[in-house]
Amino acid sequence: MSPKKYDNIYVDYSFSLKDKEQGDIITPEMWTLLKNIETEGSISAAASIMKISYRKAWDMVKNCEMRLGICILNKVRGGASGGRTELSPEGEKLMRAYDNMIGEVESAFEEYIVCFKRTLKGKSV
Repeated sequence: MSPKKYDNIYVDYSFSLKDKEQGDIITPEMWTLLKNIETEGSISAAASIMKISYRKAWDMVKNCEMRLGICILNKVRGGASGGRTELSPEGEKLMRAYDNMIGEVESAFEEYIVCFKRTLKGKSV
């Protein structure tokens, strides 16, 4: 059975948080880095998962913090069990707010995609 007309079409999109003067604050790559840091407890492990250098990951975090004017990570130095990196309280608020916003926008966007495909297929919206 062949696929229905236009079923293979999808809309690709991504979301970024930007500063009007300085540009990118949170890109999809930065968002993935923060999610991985939150999960792994380590910038190094998060960078490794993403196949980027530790230096690049650290620079991304520092640029984000500078543009936001807040500290988004807390580094806890090692000891017997080693160190870890975790989201600061401000970083956690940022992550929750961004997650909520993206969830709402993606939900609404999915409705627009359904309307788009219906229009392509000549159906009423």
